[in-house]
Amino acid sequence: MKKTLFIVKPAAWDSSEGDLVRSIRIRVFVEEQNVPREEEFDAVDLACFHVLAYDEEGRAWGTGRLYADAVERDLAHIGRMAVLKDARGRGCGAAIMETLVREATARGFSRIVLSSQTHAVGFYERFGFKSFGEIYMDVGIPHIKMIKTE
Repeated sequence: MKKTLFIVKPAAWDSSEGDLVRSIRIRVFVEEQNVPREEEFDAVDLACFHVLAYDEEGRAWGTGRLYADAVERDLAHIGRMAVLKDARGRGCGAAIMETLVREATARGFSRIVLSSQTHAVGFYERFGFKSFGEIYMDVGIPHIKMIKTE
């Protein structure tokens, strides 16, 4: 599949960019993966650093979020990584991950955790994440925790 240049930009939750973030997450998680809509959005969204990945024509194809752990000051969380079907395998997810990892480092976090759907473990391993703990079910989908340390 042909790689595409994706430009990743911050997206304010309470803006038209936030509407795009929500739209992508609804399409990927709610419509494709049958995650209940009420479980897709949470209070954490308000405090997150959200991003959108755009193609060269300005169309948004993917999103992700970053936030600080509530207890451990050196720990950041990456989550809600979602890429629309037609952009998968074309570098969109990688562009989002590179941006979020770079942002976490710039903010001084020495550890980053995420909860990976088990089918996506290899994707996150490419960015230096390692699995830990047991596989668990979240909204009916098998997940495993992953961590990256600097």
